[in-house]
Amino acid sequence: MISVIIPLYNAKDYVCEAVASVLAQRVELELIVLDDASTDGSAIVLRQWLEAHQGEVGDISVSLIENKENMGVARTRNKGVLLAKGSYIAFLDADDRFAEGKLARQIKLLEETGADLCNTGRMLIRSDGENTGTVIHTPEIITLSELEKSNRINCSSVLLRRETALRYPMEHSEVHEDYLTWLRMLKDGVRMVGIDEPLLLYRLSEGGKSRNKWKSAQMTYRTYRYAGYGWWKSMCMLTCYMINGVRKYASH
Repeated sequence: MISVIIPLYNAKDYVCEAVASVLAQRVELELIVLDDASTDGSAIVLRQWLEAHQGEVGDISVSLIENKENMGVARTRNKGVLLAKGSYIAFLDADDRFAEGKLARQIKLLEETGADLCNTGRMLIRSDGENTGTVIHTPEIITLSELEKSNRINCSSVLLRRETALRYPMEHSEVHEDYLTWLRMLKDGVRMVGIDEPLLLYRLSEGGKSRNKWKSAQMTYRTYRYAGYGWWKSMCMLTCYMINGVRKYASH
């Protein structure tokens, strides 16, 4: 079984679309949504949507958990992993969507290869849900040297074994906590594979961490430092990261 974990914070306009994309996956799964003390009524909106769409929910176990105080996305994801009952963990941000068949494709590849983590390519969509036509690709074999230059792994695209998620909890929400986790995994020899198809619809957000380029650069540098790299190596890696980032989002 796959446990899908959605950290939810002030995404009332999008979370129901995210949940619907999970419920449409044709695999055995449970869904855990953790509302991180939203102030816009996100939990209320989702609860009403679930009540109105019982036919789509069916026999799927759906848990809506409300944090008493804001914990940040890293700790909220970790809480979801601890609550999960599945052998596999999938993360999905509340403003993104899975493409049809995403999880089935990923679990098949993990079982065939014996890898620990599988990510996919992603289609960029605008805030209104319209496709931009831009696909961010991912290599089929993910190596540490490639990931040091550019984070090809979007957290919402990931499916990984639960024991791996438990071994590497996400830390430091003040940096790119998912990127830090992937770097630590690869440095320890965790095997990662990719499906180079846009099986994730990734929503561009003006308020996201990566949209403020100066702030993102500072966070990326600190990510490398937390991962154990020296300051000079971190600066060199940051330069490569920024160049690749410009290429990746050149049309946006």
